[in-house]
Amino acid sequence: MTNNIKKISKVTVVDSIMGSGKTSWAIQHMKENPDDNFLYITPLLEEVQRIIDGTQRNFKQPINKGNGKLDALNGMLLCGEDIASTHELFKHLDSTSRENIKKSHYTLILDEVLNVVEPYKDIHRDDVKVLRSSGLITIDEDCFVVWNKEKIDYDTKYNEIKMLADNHSLLLVRDEFLVWRYSPEIFNLFDKIYIMTYLFDASILKNYMDAYEIEYETKSISKEDDRYSLVDYYVPDTSVYASLINIYDGNLNNNIKNLKKVAYSANWFKASHNKDKKKQLKNNLYNYLRHIVDAKSDTIMWTTFKDAENTIKGKGYSNQFVSCNCRSTNKYSDRYNLAYCLNTYIHPSIIEFFSERGIEINQDLYALSEMIQWIWRSRIRNDESINIYIPSVRMRRLLNNWLNTTSEYKEAV
Repeated sequence: MTNNIKKISKVTVVDSIMGSGKTSWAIQHMKENPDDNFLYITPLLEEVQRIIDGTQRNFKQPINKGNGKLDALNGMLLCGEDIASTHELFKHLDSTSRENIKKSHYTLILDEVLNVVEPYKDIHRDDVKVLRSSGLITIDEDCFVVWNKEKIDYDTKYNEIKMLADNHSLLLVRDEFLVWRYSPEIFNLFDKIYIMTYLFDASILKNYMDAYEIEYETKSISKEDDRYSLVDYYVPDTSVYASLINIYDGNLNNNIKNLKKVAYSANWFKASHNKDKKKQLKNNLYNYLRHIVDAKSDTIMWTTFKDAENTIKGKGYSNQFVSCNCRSTNKYSDRYNLAYCLNTYIHPSIIEFFSERGIEINQDLYALSEMIQWIWRSRIRNDESINIYIPSVRMRRLLNNWLNTTSEYKEAV
């Protein structure tokens, strides 16, 4: 495939375990560089406020004043304001945003990896066939969707597809999946970029940067005398957490028979023939929280796929659901009775997207990373003990291996 993206080496990945002080380092760095313009991007609005309060700089937050948040963001970028905003808004940068970022010489601080390749789910496969057969869209040599304005250049129910095609961010994969891809050109617009995360090698962003030859260096965080600094990357000793994480090992892991490796995956929950097994999982979850750990509601934190939440939620824990992709928040740092009721796999369209570019994603490492990020929303981030129920054999194995290795984490999977 054609690849005209210019190589850059101004990206620093700050790969350090949760709670090691990445955000504190970022706040310190912004305080110590008053002449730089900063764009700080984080998953949650609550973290936006933390940056505004903590940096002692005049950070602004885009607010919809009638023309949308993107319009507000573009005005701030043009003026060279310090800006704190969310991943979601950052994913919608347009040509005006790009021009203003370059003019104002911004440093980007990206708190947690961005979802840069996602399945486009707002259209049925049959719709893709209709759009192609009618000539409304064509597919170019690099598999990008091209909207044919000569056919229709007015509002239709496919307006978003038209917009994404015009932004050169929608591709057809394996002749059946539509995939949204973040424009890699965005990373060329900033003077400097810092990406703060843990297990970067597990992320879709890492594979994306490899695919588009975006160069980066990896650092870790060190703290001494209340001062944070970037040091040469090192692999943390995760075995120190083994005594703090009590992984349930009992009958509730075994009383659902004939389970395959993919049990508790998104497709497993969708399958109607698993109705009785899902009912048993709900009973298991209730029994674990109520009888095994005798958990009070304000100590509970549990998760599954959003579409499966109603299937297994129950009395005494329904309101303690925390999204499985939750990260970058201390909101749940008092919780210590956990349940992780899912088995994570990357969507086939994303696997195929990278496969077509000669890149194989480590599914186990990705699943481990997603689970650890979620677990570290709890009080383990304060080095306090937790209990956790993980019904999936695969996910339990991944966590146990990670907790019982002092060497390179890849060996843990």
